[in-house]
Amino acid sequence: MTLRDSELQERPNPPVRRRAATIPAPESVTVYVAGSVHAPPRKKATAAAGIFIEAVDIRNKGRCVPKSEIQSLYVGELFATLEAIRITSKDSVLTIISAQSSVQEAMNKKLAGWEHEGWVGVPHRDILRCIAAELKARKAPTIFKLAVSGLSGRILCRQAAVLAKRAARTPTPETWDLTLPQGTALPGMSLQGNRQRVFYRSIREIKMQTVAPRKSTVTNLQKIRGAMENTFGRVVSDADIWKAVSVKDILPRTAQFLWKGIHNALRIGTYWTHIPECGERAKCRDCEVTEDLEHILVGCRSPGQEIIWEAAKTLWLEKEAVWPEVSLGTILGCGLAEFRDDKGKNKPGTQRLYRILMSESAYQIWLIRNNRVISRDGAPASEDEIINKWKFSINQRLQVDKSLANRPIRGKRPALAQKLVLETWSGTLDNEDSLPANWLREPRVLVGSRAFPQTQTRRRLRRGIG
Repeated sequence: MTLRDSELQERPNPPVRRRAATIPAPESVTVYVAGSVHAPPRKKATAAAGIFIEAVDIRNKGRCVPKSEIQSLYVGELFATLEAIRITSKDSVLTIISAQSSVQEAMNKKLAGWEHEGWVGVPHRDILRCIAAELKARKAPTIFKLAVSGLSGRILCRQAAVLAKRAARTPTPETWDLTLPQGTALPGMSLQGNRQRVFYRSIREIKMQTVAPRKSTVTNLQKIRGAMENTFGRVVSDADIWKAVSVKDILPRTAQFLWKGIHNALRIGTYWTHIPECGERAKCRDCEVTEDLEHILVGCRSPGQEIIWEAAKTLWLEKEAVWPEVSLGTILGCGLAEFRDDKGKNKPGTQRLYRILMSESAYQIWLIRNNRVISRDGAPASEDEIINKWKFSINQRLQVDKSLANRPIRGKRPALAQKLVLETWSGTLDNEDSLPANWLREPRVLVGSRAFPQTQTRRRLRRGIG
């Protein structure tokens, strides 16, 4: 058989059909994060971060939070989140699960707004900016989830908390690198869409970096820290002190007085030495010493402070066995006081009563002093007048508590928990044995009538008469 020339020609090869390239699915990693705080008595608290991946993973660890940061549970979880991002490959899908919702809300809801405002006024912004920058440097998605109670996620978060707790109990100096990855941080703040208050706060933050702290403020903060450690066994920071001034248990006018007292911003003592012809106002007329706030509240011989503190002590001993030492530090830092039972549990009612007694008593001493020096030209008030004014202020707080405990918010619950009000004032009421268990709707409920005998009887007791 012969072939024609056309048949002898080479035929073109058919196109090769190639299979579609299969891209491997990215690796998925789930990291459980937690924070822990160890606060032994009379020692500074230590926070730590813990991460847990699986039972035999060598990446499970616990690390202490730097001492320069605030030692709190929230900060511990932030550092745990940063560590979880850094130990995971950038090409892996990362799921971070925590038992607290603070980190999830910060990353999912607040991050865009913080970056838009240039991180102005954001607490812990150094670590938060570092986390945001590390998230932008990743190539794969990062998912934040909240561990649901009763499921395995919550159990594994407890494993991370155990690692954090071990690290907090045996603290070792840790160095965390908070350097931002190059090209991930947004500099400055957006000029479009921001409010004037954001720009003002930003300018104020820049200016405050060059302002030296007031010496008197630093001194008073040291007194408060020392008083809290010696009297209540608490080691507190400056941030704790400023936060405690504005707790809900202290009225706004009293909180303003305490704030000014910490800053030494009241017009007393050395304030008058720099004003011509007013130098004599710097000294107490009765004691012939500089009339600073400490002298007014705990040292002056003029009728006022001694009577009120004795009345506060008498009322307190109706409820508790020991009256804490009264000093300038315990007065200005009364919002930091903690009281616990034999089992170590917090006593919110006792704690609240102490805050009310200390703050209201100090403010009444200040008002009585002003009335004596300004309105009466140095003439002291009578003992009955001093006691009645103090009792009126304390009973007024009781009536306000009763009103708030009986007034619902939008028809759902009281503005102030009834249980807290009952725990606060129980043991201090007049004829309390004849009152019902829930006396919040009872009229004519007063504080202190049985705790204070009449003035003449009190004088006889002091003299040993009768």
